[in-house]
Amino acid sequence: MEKLVSVLSRDQARHFVSQFRSARAQALRDAEDFQDLLFCLERLGTMLTGEIGTLGAYREPISQIARLSPLAEAIPSCWRDLHIPFNSLYALVQRARNDALHHGAFARNLTTHAIQLALVIEDALMSQLNQVADYMVREPICAQTWQPISFIRQQMLASSFSYLPVYLQQPDKDGWYLVADLVLAKYLSHSNMRKSRLARRLDAAIREDNLSVEEALLCNPNDTIASALDRFTGSPILVCRHETAGELVGIVTAFDLL
Repeated sequence: MEKLVSVLSRDQARHFVSQFRSARAQALRDAEDFQDLLFCLERLGTMLTGEIGTLGAYREPISQIARLSPLAEAIPSCWRDLHIPFNSLYALVQRARNDALHHGAFARNLTTHAIQLALVIEDALMSQLNQVADYMVREPICAQTWQPISFIRQQMLASSFSYLPVYLQQPDKDGWYLVADLVLAKYLSHSNMRKSRLARRLDAAIREDNLSVEEALLCNPNDTIASALDRFTGSPILVCRHETAGELVGIVTAFDLL
């Protein structure tokens, strides 16, 4: 199976970037959980070749995709002590995949190599993607004004979020705002008021306690990455449809574009 049978469409490239990112996140939560990354690799190979095969059979088609990224060959040739060339990395993962021992230090080593492999493939696939919609997190978790601060804090900690969007009806302007982890940390730092503040609704905390929220920057799914980066101030940008700024479809951070 030496030849690339199929070229990924834009939607397929976006899908696999999302899949690899999710698998990497799972691997980072559990240093021995490499299976989702290998499944993504196998699904990509199946998509490219049109056949169900082995990692060995998928090697050349996936390598062709990977070579779209300078991280596959060019950067490792300059920084071999820091970056493993893609073909060598693939061989390490393939050999480890076929080994019977998949726990302990061996599994953690395999997970590390699989994460590095995924990062090269993601970078290659992202070279075809240049719109905000290609990178944004879809269906973002939002805070609601009726929710207590305790639940908003829980949502942030459970998902490792630094910001949560919230739609506010303000006297001067209705629209999307951001609740920041730093603001909540300061709000809850007063030990004598922590219990009552955890139980307070978000709208009451904003209205009565002057809990600070910042107005969110908005963009459109079809905006280019370059235009979005030009507008970044450090906080996430919320992605809304053309028809109404109230219809949130995604959120994008600098980390997503990295």
